[in-house]
Amino acid sequence: MTVRSPEVSAGIALRAATARRHLPALVPGLVVVGLMLVWEISDGGYDPQTWYWGALVALGLLAAIVIAAGSGRRLGRDAKLTLALFTAYVCWCYCSIAWAQSPGSALNGANQALLYLLVYAAMLLLPWTAPGALAALAVYATGVGATAVVLLFRLASADRVAVLIVDGRLSAPTGYFNSTAALFNIGALIAIALSARRELPGLLRGLLAALACADLQMALIVQSRGWLFTLPLIAVVAIFAVQDRLRAVAATLIPVAGTVVIVHRLLAVYGASAGPPLNLASERAGQPALLVCAAAFVVGTLLAWADGLRGDAPLRARTRRALGVSLAVIAAIAVAGTGSYVTHGHPVRFIVRQWDGFSHEPTGASPTSHFLAVGSGRYDFWRSSLAAFGAHPIGGLGDANFGFWYLRHRMTSEEPTSPHSIEFSLLSETGIVGFLLFAGFLVGALRLALGARRRQADELTRAAAGIGLLALIVWLIHGSLDWFWEIPALSGPALGFLGVAGGLAPARVPAPAPANPGLARSRPAVRALATTAGALALIATVVVLGVPYLAVREVSLGTSAAGSDPQAALADFRRAADLNPLWSVPGRLAGVVALEAGQPATARRWFEQAIAREPGGWFAWLGAGLAASAQGQPVAAHRYFETAIAIDGTQAVIRQALARSLSARPLTISQALKLVVVQ
Repeated sequence: MTVRSPEVSAGIALRAATARRHLPALVPGLVVVGLMLVWEISDGGYDPQTWYWGALVALGLLAAIVIAAGSGRRLGRDAKLTLALFTAYVCWCYCSIAWAQSPGSALNGANQALLYLLVYAAMLLLPWTAPGALAALAVYATGVGATAVVLLFRLASADRVAVLIVDGRLSAPTGYFNSTAALFNIGALIAIALSARRELPGLLRGLLAALACADLQMALIVQSRGWLFTLPLIAVVAIFAVQDRLRAVAATLIPVAGTVVIVHRLLAVYGASAGPPLNLASERAGQPALLVCAAAFVVGTLLAWADGLRGDAPLRARTRRALGVSLAVIAAIAVAGTGSYVTHGHPVRFIVRQWDGFSHEPTGASPTSHFLAVGSGRYDFWRSSLAAFGAHPIGGLGDANFGFWYLRHRMTSEEPTSPHSIEFSLLSETGIVGFLLFAGFLVGALRLALGARRRQADELTRAAAGIGLLALIVWLIHGSLDWFWEIPALSGPALGFLGVAGGLAPARVPAPAPANPGLARSRPAVRALATTAGALALIATVVVLGVPYLAVREVSLGTSAAGSDPQAALADFRRAADLNPLWSVPGRLAGVVALEAGQPATARRWFEQAIAREPGGWFAWLGAGLAASAQGQPVAAHRYFETAIAIDGTQAVIRQALARSLSARPLTISQALKLVVVQ
């Protein structure tokens, strides 16, 4: 039997006690991080069927945290204020259902806002320690980086590349180009900042440097102009957010160099056509990228070990300044060289062309690089959202209702569901009230998080809080040009790690009041009232999330059964419609199934239900017209088509249906559905 010395036993006991200090926050925190990573590989979590169950998991976790905490941890005034403002914003989103053109969309939008509140609150309420927060961030960065490495392996082996590369650009894993670029940008920034921390093991620091390299390579393959435009500002703000900026900037050299050295291979994927040329281009990009990442791991690990051997002696001020200037020059040369390369040697002309083309629709991408494409619909999205805010300044259009307004007021051929900007979404959809509530929450949450970076906090706490803000920086800056709110894989980390940073701040609570016998006697009653209110809130939240989730599940089942068993599909859609009486999607889908099954009367009833729930959707009016035409009622069909074309006059299928509605040869159901599919 091995006998341990008292010193060894004491060391083991000390490490166990230290680990136990981190676990109360780290274990539930990793559940939330796991949700973020699941959303990341599930098309960004955009599908309601994915994020609804995630919201229920977050709700259960938050309830467990509150129950476990009991009266053991008191929230400070700033933390209470941020939670109150975020809760008020979510309640306002639910109120917007009353005036929204599509109440079902507003309900889903409010539920998604509730999801983000649950994620933020769960992470804020946990008793974080700095090592625990760094561990959670490291797990997240490793998960995102592992996804990048897997994608590189698939590119290197030409494994179903056509699924990953759409129109020459990487869309996986989120399914949307710009959100994929933002996701890997978040992963790279967090991995780089962590790789600069001497407290982490050398092997882990080397791994993080390699994963950051893979993240940057994947972000570049996406060729997102929004990512390219916002990257300089994001980099500057991120440098100011992190602790020990010189080390953080130095840590960027390995991943940046690993990306720059093969930039031509990464950008060449865009110009390759589908088939063998695309497979060859992906292999020529993926294989050297993996080799570079392996080299980054070796170099990063060796440098981390050397850094650990150097000791804790601080550098002299003159040395730090010289290193800072050198790193700045190297970074400037790398950025300038890469910028010149991706713009084919004309960076100034590139910026001028992009600015001039901002107010025009895309005119077609360059055959060599998407970075050289000109035009964007965002100018018109933002113009229309400001017009919507002017028309509805107090409450807005209703949460997630911008798309219905834009169809009637657009000057482009696009059909966005969001203004492609967090700020414009808040103004147009929730009005000045929603905008101020969420802005107040963000200001309060940032103030709380920055409290963890005050000078009286220890260095490791300041570092963890700064790294926790990096996802929010990307989300706010890049998200000002894009629709990131609707993608939980981006909004979850941004708000969740903001909660972690706030949870690291010391709670500032008022001094206890003098003892009052009457107050002491009333405390059991107050606790009972608070417990009852909490239980009622939990039940209400389960209902408001669980019932729509069941409806979403029924729609999924009906969609799967539509091709083989139309009657079973209609039954599924009926249950979905009954579960969520605000949602128009079950009626639209059931109408299509009934049309294809040769049941025009049934289809018409379903489409009229969808119209009653969402009068601004053109497809239900078209479907009702087709059903009426199949019933031999051309005049009624004509009226339906007239309403549909008033909503969206660009749809060729509506124009044809209207033109032929009173003729001897009206548009048939099969012809119409083919036209809709083609579009």
